[in-house]
Amino acid sequence: MYLPFITVVGLLAVFTVALGAPVNQTVGISWNEVTEGSLKLNELAKRLITEELSHLKNVERVVKGPRVLVEATDKCDPKNLRADSMPCLKKMVFALKNYSTVFGIISQFKNNCAKTGKMVNTVVKKLLLDLKEPHPHSEEKWQEVKSWEEPGLCRDNIEKLFSFSILMARVFAPAGHN
Repeated sequence: MYLPFITVVGLLAVFTVALGAPVNQTVGISWNEVTEGSLKLNELAKRLITEELSHLKNVERVVKGPRVLVEATDKCDPKNLRADSMPCLKKMVFALKNYSTVFGIISQFKNNCAKTGKMVNTVVKKLLLDLKEPHPHSEEKWQEVKSWEEPGLCRDNIEKLFSFSILMARVFAPAGHN
């Protein structure tokens, strides 16, 4: 009677630990913090879409710099996340680094978008730290941004960030995003 009880408790402990983080992930990542951070990014992006874009809606979008697209080959669907989540995690980190760089540039603008850039950068850098990413910036090179391009670049990247934040929240917090 004593041996089966120990076996059951041991198996429960193994299953509890196994269900705590996605498969093939870096040990030490606080997945609860990543979930919380992805939801915070989604909430911020949703707020920016309604508040910031209201005064940028008549501004033409300026698309500049490298685009990061999450594609089917990145395996961010539930089945692939359970089998091997590393390709998706790498793409998410790459995209977050890109947003860190983009909103770092935007935070230096002379218009209203500077505040937006700083807010987004704070959340993105925290997420990268939670994901144990030591280098928060993308290696991509950006062209110089002219002052007339600033509002359009801000608008374009707020829209992209909102789309990305929905995907990220679906990956890390499937039941909690908007």
